[in-house]
Amino acid sequence: MVLPGHLIITTADGLNDQTLIRLQKQGGGLFSLGRLLWIDYQSNLAALTTDESDFWNGLTPAALADPVPVNGEVRIRRWNSDRLENRPGDIERMTVDNSALSFVSVPALKVDSTISGASSGEAVTQGNKLLGLASGQDSDVVTAVPSSFISFTVAARKKGTFHGLGYFDFTWEPVENPLALQYLGLPGPARGVIVKDTGLKPGVTSLIHSRDVILQIDGFDIDAEGDYADPQYGKMMLENLSSRQKWAGADCKIKVWRDGKEQTIDYQLPRADYSDELVPEQSFDHPPDYVLAGGLVFVKLSDAFLRSWGANWRQHAPFRLGYYEIDKVKPDRSEIVVLSGVMPARVNLGYEMLHDCVVQEVNGVKIGKLADLVAALKSPVNGFDVFKFAPGESMEMAVLDASKIDETNQEIMTKFHIPADHVLSGNAATASQP
Repeated sequence: MVLPGHLIITTADGLNDQTLIRLQKQGGGLFSLGRLLWIDYQSNLAALTTDESDFWNGLTPAALADPVPVNGEVRIRRWNSDRLENRPGDIERMTVDNSALSFVSVPALKVDSTISGASSGEAVTQGNKLLGLASGQDSDVVTAVPSSFISFTVAARKKGTFHGLGYFDFTWEPVENPLALQYLGLPGPARGVIVKDTGLKPGVTSLIHSRDVILQIDGFDIDAEGDYADPQYGKMMLENLSSRQKWAGADCKIKVWRDGKEQTIDYQLPRADYSDELVPEQSFDHPPDYVLAGGLVFVKLSDAFLRSWGANWRQHAPFRLGYYEIDKVKPDRSEIVVLSGVMPARVNLGYEMLHDCVVQEVNGVKIGKLADLVAALKSPVNGFDVFKFAPGESMEMAVLDASKIDETNQEIMTKFHIPADHVLSGNAATASQP
């Protein structure tokens, strides 16, 4: 969608690792060379433009609806084979959902429509207003990034006040049994939610404690189901308050019940990064990390790795690997290192069938990230590199002649045109680009 200021707004999905962007208007004609102005994968939004002035002739910028209506008929529009496809839909509700490319909760517009495959920035309109950009579809329900969120993001980018998405670094449970509040000493009717886990942001000590009762956020009362009354959209889940006119680093006033009394916490929203998760959901715009050691190929466990088992990877991927998704980053373990496979060579004879094994220790060094493995390989044990795997793997350990590692790596790199024996980008999984 074209916005004022020669701006084209679309979803970020599909723009990662881009090398060439071509733009075409009105469903046909010559392509224009486009360029990326900014992209934010967490919020699934990106801005493009072109320096070819003729491209903008005849294009009228879209008007963004803010607030977004919560009912009524809409149209979903897209260019399809040089034809403007225009399908009807009905607004189901405004809700809170995980962003299409992230674990972070953001506002989401739900639309019922018979259109198929709407997930890549199709325009949801009502009259002459843009209500949102489609970011996913499940059966007949299309999920869209609402225009109110788009306009706030675009304005922040223009002002230079955009700091990325923030989130609440705690989980909670609704008050299904009023006796739980009685046990915690909270008088009166059931209200608020009970905090379960805290410290979801690695390296940050949360000001919210386990068993706190969240009563109020920024002046909005939280009910026993975890909802608040939004002045624009009605009943909304409390996570929406982390992105409602706020970015990472912003302050929130959170009223809690703790130790038998009400307290107000000055809470600062941590910035969402893919490295906050032990098994990162995404990894964009940098080379894949790996370590090659005598034909053994090591990678860090990620959702991208698990998705190699196909669309139904949760059923088909090894259970022991998927299990790590529920675990959290710890000070001594920020990544899960996996032996993804073996490139056959004389030095690794007998290990050719090893794959998908979680590495626990190398040469006596605990492995908490790929960089630990690189460091451990510099200190062989009595001339051997000893790789120990997690309990329950198909093999307990693998042992290679350390004196043959470099030679074997070079042979494999030459044969398969691999530029380096390892690539490490640390925790540089790009969440946002200026």
